[in-house]
Amino acid sequence: MDTKTEDRLLGLAAAALVATLGGELLGSQLLIAVGVAGFAVAIATLFAVMTAVLAVSVARSPELDALDPTATEEAR
Repeated sequence: MDTKTEDRLLGLAAAALVATLGGELLGSQLLIAVGVAGFAVAIATLFAVMTAVLAVSVARSPELDALDPTATEEAR
């Protein structure tokens, strides 16, 4: 299961890594610090969202536990 929020957080983490690399190339300590902090926040939030999505999907009762044998026999 993949949500838009997970996709956006992965994009944010990738952007933070690119900003960190850019800061390293430019020699900007501020850009490096912002990139590392942004990456850490994005990954921590991503894990929280993934945990919530997993918990919700496990907590949902399945709509079809098993096929009804009489329904399959009728279809044949």
